[in-house]
Amino acid sequence: MFFSVILPVYNVEKYLEECVESVLRQTFTDYEVILVNDGSKDNSGAICDRLGESDNRIKVVHKKNGGASDTRNVGLEHASGEYIVYLDSDDYITDDSFLMDLYHEISEKGSDIVLYKFSKLYDETGKLDKCSFTLDFVEDIKDSDKLLYELVKRDAYYGMAWIKAFKRSLAVDNNVTFDVNLVCEDMDWYFNLVLCSSSISAIDKSYIAYRQRQGSTTSTVKLRNLVDFIYTLEKWGEIVKNASISEDKRGALFGALAKYYSNMLVVYTRIKDKERKGYKKRVKALSYLLNYGLSSR
Repeated sequence: MFFSVILPVYNVEKYLEECVESVLRQTFTDYEVILVNDGSKDNSGAICDRLGESDNRIKVVHKKNGGASDTRNVGLEHASGEYIVYLDSDDYITDDSFLMDLYHEISEKGSDIVLYKFSKLYDETGKLDKCSFTLDFVEDIKDSDKLLYELVKRDAYYGMAWIKAFKRSLAVDNNVTFDVNLVCEDMDWYFNLVLCSSSISAIDKSYIAYRQRQGSTTSTVKLRNLVDFIYTLEKWGEIVKNASISEDKRGALFGALAKYYSNMLVVYTRIKDKERKGYKKRVKALSYLLNYGLSSR
């Protein structure tokens, strides 16, 4: 089995079949689809079972509700593919050659991690935007740490789990999982994955329709977002400073932290004054990260 495509499923009865069908249409066929139903309260669980009965490439796992991080971790535990692809179950793959392209990229370069692009899909209108960044420079850079540095510099470094394929053994051998206590879990997870990787490559194509839904978790800002942002920036600032890595990789990771610090400031401004007051000193103490900013944004 070459790919394990893992779909966390929670109350997505409206979108689930479209997502799964976009995987089953792939021209590359050496894969499994793992549907992890995270205690859905709608008909998602029943849809998972029906899809599992209709195609032997689909595995279905039902579990108590534990959130996206726990669901992805459970999916990894059940995966047998050499490479993992996470796909959110309200999104879908836009290109039937997606897995084939990934396979050729991996076969040629043996990458630990392969990056690719996404396009925003607006649920209310059905409009699919073009990707906002480019990866057209990647073929000119052979060194993975230099590539990572350029990704940050060109504002093309994104932590989301669903725009990268990665070697399963990389995550399993280094115990890279999602922190179930964080709401900004992708950022923490990707820093872990990058830190232990030795080779990264990228494909300059958009393959994922990233659905924009009103009221979704990513569109709601709460104090918890700020608290987790601060914790993650403090944690990774220390780790990157002391890690035994190349200066290119260190510069790239500090540059990524600088970008996330800027994002955190936006979150800070959206929290009520009385709620954010107790975090002002910690936010200010992290401002050193701006010294490492790489991208013009």
